Amino acid sequence: MEYITGFDRMLSIEEDGGKGHHLKQLTSFGFNVPEGIVIGASFYRKYYPKPPVFTYEDEATMASQCQEMAEKVRMTSLPEAFARELEERLERFPAGGRFAVRSSSTYEDLAGAAFAGQHDTFLNIAPDKIAEKVRECFASLWQKHAVLYRRYQGFEQAGASMAVVIQRMIEAEVAGVAFSVDPVSGNLDYVLIEGNYGVGESVVGGEAVTDSWIVDAVKGEIVERRVSEKEYYVVPVEDGVQTRPLPPEYRATPCLSDDRILEIARVTKKIEGEFQSPQDVEWAYAENKLYILQSRPQTTIPPRFTRDESAERFPEPLTPLTWSYVEDAFNASLEHSLRLMDVHLPTRPWFALRNCYVYGNQNAVKLLAMNKPIQLRTADSLVDELTFIEEKFRWVMELPNTWTRDLDTYLIRVGKLSAASFQGFSATDFQRHFKELFSVAKEYFLPNIAISMTQGFLTRTLLEYIAVVKGDMYEAQTVLKQIITASGTKTGQINRELYELAKRVKQSPELMTLLAEGGKQALAGLERFPAFDEAFRVFIDNYGHREISFDYYKPTWAEAPEVVLDLIYLAATSRKRENIGKKEQVGKMASLKATQELLALSPKPLRYFVNELVRLTLTYTYIDDLEHFQTTRVNLLARKAVGALGNRLMEAGQLADPYDLFFLVKEELESIDSFELSAELQEKIALRKEAYLRACDQEPVWDLTQESEAADSEKDAEKDGALLRGVPGSPGECEGDIYIVRGPEDFAKMPDQSILVARTTNPAWTPLFYKAKGLITESGGPLSHGAVTAREVGIPAVMCIRGALTKFENGERIRLDGKKGVVQKLDVQTKAPMS
Repeated sequence: MEYITGFDRMLSIEEDGGKGHHLKQLTSFGFNVPEGIVIGASFYRKYYPKPPVFTYEDEATMASQCQEMAEKVRMTSLPEAFARELEERLERFPAGGRFAVRSSSTYEDLAGAAFAGQHDTFLNIAPDKIAEKVRECFASLWQKHAVLYRRYQGFEQAGASMAVVIQRMIEAEVAGVAFSVDPVSGNLDYVLIEGNYGVGESVVGGEAVTDSWIVDAVKGEIVERRVSEKEYYVVPVEDGVQTRPLPPEYRATPCLSDDRILEIARVTKKIEGEFQSPQDVEWAYAENKLYILQSRPQTTIPPRFTRDESAERFPEPLTPLTWSYVEDAFNASLEHSLRLMDVHLPTRPWFALRNCYVYGNQNAVKLLAMNKPIQLRTADSLVDELTFIEEKFRWVMELPNTWTRDLDTYLIRVGKLSAASFQGFSATDFQRHFKELFSVAKEYFLPNIAISMTQGFLTRTLLEYIAVVKGDMYEAQTVLKQIITASGTKTGQINRELYELAKRVKQSPELMTLLAEGGKQALAGLERFPAFDEAFRVFIDNYGHREISFDYYKPTWAEAPEVVLDLIYLAATSRKRENIGKKEQVGKMASLKATQELLALSPKPLRYFVNELVRLTLTYTYIDDLEHFQTTRVNLLARKAVGALGNRLMEAGQLADPYDLFFLVKEELESIDSFELSAELQEKIALRKEAYLRACDQEPVWDLTQESEAADSEKDAEKDGALLRGVPGSPGECEGDIYIVRGPEDFAKMPDQSILVARTTNPAWTPLFYKAKGLITESGGPLSHGAVTAREVGIPAVMCIRGALTKFENGERIRLDGKKGVVQKLDVQTKAPMS
């Protein structure tokens, strides 16, 4: 077996170790990396003993075990044949050169564990000393701190192995480290550079004073400088390197020119792009050339909380109880899903609640989007990856089957919980019920984030492949839309049934008149229309768990059927006339035709892969919608259980409203062991309810890193006059009157052909689109629900007009350009507010 390989031969990370593998990747990407060789980890595994079972509970014993193991490795000579081969490989380098001998553990430089400084590196080593330093690198695997670090990270000691990198030494004039993402601010556009004169040990060691800069890589500007009074630097000497005082004339002088700073930033961002994740890069300048000495993943990045993504999912304030349960289940699902997908996310948490509004970690969103598991440069290059793709993504094919199987168990358990009668429940019985309900929901939800992420990944991959084959991204988007129409969704099924009910309404002028009075009034008169009443009750029985709001605090369709009657009335009074069945048939035929044409354009070795890609994209599109439909079954059960306990507490004079329990958090609710609330809990309920109601009347700050953004955006709007800019959502232009929809209570009064303004939209709002002339939302982008639905029904849309609900008034006339993403207020003097 060949144990020594050059940087030009790519092997696995298990063979080359983290450092060696990344250096080979950097070389293959074309970066200026000093040449070198790697002694593979299989050599260590073959010739060196397994470690003992360490006695962690006794520090002295463990230290002795580590020392003994390291000495055993250090004293094991390299086999004679291997030593000769190593000597021959070193003779191929330029004569008189020195080398860096660097540990490359199979566990280090991973996305979740850097192992920075845990193992030994030796600089400026003469060829005749290299064999000795290789053994020292092997021995450093068993240094006490390295053993403890592995234990902390959850790695098995017996699985640890060591590769060694031997690399031509660069006698650097200046060297340092660059982070492709500023690790302090978390700004993804900023590169943090740190450097000093001499070789990089003074920087990576972290003890010497250094210079640093922050570069805005997008603008190509240095935004922050910190030139320090440097005292020491590290220089090569005969038997290694040595720390020396820096000459006085260099101490206050920046070690890098602006041109070099910007070059390092550009190259660092390019490395980040190749690795598809933020990188920690070691660099050096020698003879006016920039060398890249190492790159490893950045393991932690601060969050940046904004409403960019969360405003789409959570448009309204949330009660503490709902959020505490949701956050617990979401975090468990996120970790499970990332492990399943073998994706590392260096920033946490995903969401945070501030002033009752949910903020999303925008860094998490962008970093996940950076990851592209499949590289689609050409169709031919994809052929070479097929075996790798099949092995790595086998779970993608298996997940729909296991999820569908587990769905049956979930539905059975939900059925049992829904049959619970709370009459005669003790406080202990309620707690048992809450815990079982949360356990069922949390277990079911575990793979659901993976389903959503995979649906997005498959859709993007299919789009990129179509673009490669077609050579045109715009045409690819059209083909993708044609293919996706065949997926079918549960939401589509519900909308079909809702429109069947609307057709019945259209056939009865008396029923139409009744529904025109509003859903609440109409409920009392439905018995006069027994056929419709029966069909409506069946609809509510089937879909009554459908949520009006994400918050469990708000009633579902079963508890507020008047909302569904308003939706039916909207559909019945819409001017649009659509044959939904015919539309579906046409859509499926278009999907089949588009798929067949795509297969015909694909190379023969790829046709099975492409067919599977299409099939899986359709499958995941369907189950992504279905899992949300099934998840919301918990909403109704949670409200019933909390309301039942709340009623008991209200009867005991402890609450004014049974649903005030939603102003506790999970741990507080689960601490209630009698039908009497402590004064502390009652005070918390009152304060939080007051804060919640106040938040309902306020617009949230959009970006928590820019608290003054709301005021700034008002100034910008004033500066631009009547022109507001957003994000293009659906092409087309229209002119009309504004109608603001804050929630289901506004559905029934929406005038036909008005321009709908909302924080965001969800599938339950689809009937509104058939009456709307255009759409404006405060959040979302071109792939949000609102934009996608607007394109489907053919109305223009502008997304992400921040503060739109306060910038417009009902009846205000505007002109909307969905292609440009702009909204023009036409006459601010003639606004006619609507009742």
